[in-house]
Amino acid sequence: MGEFNLCYGCMNPKDNVEDGICKICGYNENAPYLPSYLAPGVMLRDRYVVGKLLSYNGESANYIGFDTITQNKVVIKEYMPDTLCEREPGKSILDVAPEYVAQYKTLMSEFVELNKTISKMRSLSHIIPVMDMFGDNNTGYVVLVYFEGTTLEKYIERNGGRLTWETVRRFFPPIFTTVSLVHNAGLVHRGICPNNILIGENGDIKLTGFAISDERTANTEIAPELFSGYAAPEQYNSSARQGTWTDVYGVSALLYKALTGVTPVDAASRLTDDTLEPPSAIVPEIPESVSNVIMSGMELDGEKRIQTVTELVTQLFEQPDIGGAVRLSSSSTQTIMIPREALQGNQRPSSGSRPPKKKQMSRRGVFIAVMAVMLGIGMFFLLLLLFMWGADNNNNPPDISQISSDTLGSEGELTTLPPLTEMTERTASASESKPEGNRTIYVMNDITGKNYDIIQRSDNYSSLVFNPIYEYNDEYAKGIIFEQSIEKNSNYEEGTEITVKVSMGPKFVTIPDFISLSKKDYFAMLGELGIKYEEKTIETADVKAGYVVKLSKEAGEKIDVEKGEVLTVYIAKKPPETEPAETSGKKKETETEIEDHEVIEPDVIIQFDE
Repeated sequence: MGEFNLCYGCMNPKDNVEDGICKICGYNENAPYLPSYLAPGVMLRDRYVVGKLLSYNGESANYIGFDTITQNKVVIKEYMPDTLCEREPGKSILDVAPEYVAQYKTLMSEFVELNKTISKMRSLSHIIPVMDMFGDNNTGYVVLVYFEGTTLEKYIERNGGRLTWETVRRFFPPIFTTVSLVHNAGLVHRGICPNNILIGENGDIKLTGFAISDERTANTEIAPELFSGYAAPEQYNSSARQGTWTDVYGVSALLYKALTGVTPVDAASRLTDDTLEPPSAIVPEIPESVSNVIMSGMELDGEKRIQTVTELVTQLFEQPDIGGAVRLSSSSTQTIMIPREALQGNQRPSSGSRPPKKKQMSRRGVFIAVMAVMLGIGMFFLLLLLFMWGADNNNNPPDISQISSDTLGSEGELTTLPPLTEMTERTASASESKPEGNRTIYVMNDITGKNYDIIQRSDNYSSLVFNPIYEYNDEYAKGIIFEQSIEKNSNYEEGTEITVKVSMGPKFVTIPDFISLSKKDYFAMLGELGIKYEEKTIETADVKAGYVVKLSKEAGEKIDVEKGEVLTVYIAKKPPETEPAETSGKKKETETEIEDHEVIEPDVIIQFDE
């Protein structure tokens, strides 16, 4: 542990620390820290100083940190599923028991791919940027820009306990747009709530709280974090389908809280006794149409619920009784279907209380145990070899710090963290294996509905040779596998080729709204949706220069991305301050005169790192 002239509570210089207590943040450097987490003062990658623990859940831990190169505060997120691993007091390395390595590795792959996707969204101003990503201490780390702000929960409290509809309809567009773009990238947030929305001193809004799906679903192999009142019903059932409609529930619950000041009844309770009152019954000033849309967005049946944020925004802001209200920005979202396998595991209440660590044998463990009995003497020798190999590994703990990614490049690409050094027999979470003579036979599981990038990178599927075929599909989001050539429960050998069909997204995409959006943000939207576009400028004083004025088609209409239909986007250009008198019979310039630009070809086919 290094010594730095910093308060580990706020990462400000120690000039304001007296008798071990910081006058700025109140941090007591003599207070004990949770021994399961990194000690304040630990240095990572010879660059980042770890400060106090900010928060933790069943997936990861967040620490305040300091970048010694840029001399800036950062947030350091450490992958740490504490039901699958543990840390000895005074040490930094995480220990993973051999029986949990498969789960640990699989979930870490999802953690890496999730944060890699988020890193590519650095152009989105309402998501906190990822600065760096690397491996160390037998786990993975993500470094984020430090953002100082208050939560939406506290903001509502400081503004009389609730917000008016007029305030909400001006305040919420960045949230709607950001969630839509997250969906277009193939992600579902699952944790939208007032505490995961931060508001800076200048009014800047940030959506935070991203986590892997298992962390936001009950009864999985890690301790879940569900936000009571905002988590959708399907998040309480690991076998239920989740998708964009899951976040529609969270956004609608967020609106409910903002407009009424009341936290909605939690979905688990509503399933047995639905006592949720419409917002207008609590606050009569809320427009009836808005109240009805919020209740539709919180429908318990996911299939009957509003499916996308685009539909939610359309219904909220295009109601007849709203009158002349200005339309707010929204973006098109795809309906993402995410089937889940029923898994068993521990649960953690959203309050953050730490449950006892209970290690349970997974179904894979039971399967392997049964196979051990059936295989008899042969399996005995295999277990003996594994025991001897495991004993050797106890003396040499696995470490991935030697193969870490570099700092983000100019394009925001991250090198995927490598898998852990093998600690036990490789039995893929997607397929079990059993020895048969001198060869190993694998049993295939269902990989449809899963992200191809994660699947083909994972060591758990290294026994397969993937042959992807990319096709447009109206039911599955871009990057999701929707068909596999090897059926579930079929046997296959090492090196078998599997053909998978990977979705390129729907053929027809809804054109997103553009109101109040700059061309940079709007073009980012179109690129995510795979919509080709051409830019033209138009002189006008009615719209800020550099912002979208109009489109060649109406927002909300469908456009054929498969056939490469091109959308013309008109961008505002400031007119001349003074116009010369008309002379020589020359025609005066008008707003209809435009400059043509080339057609932009978005990258609609998913690209993967070599």
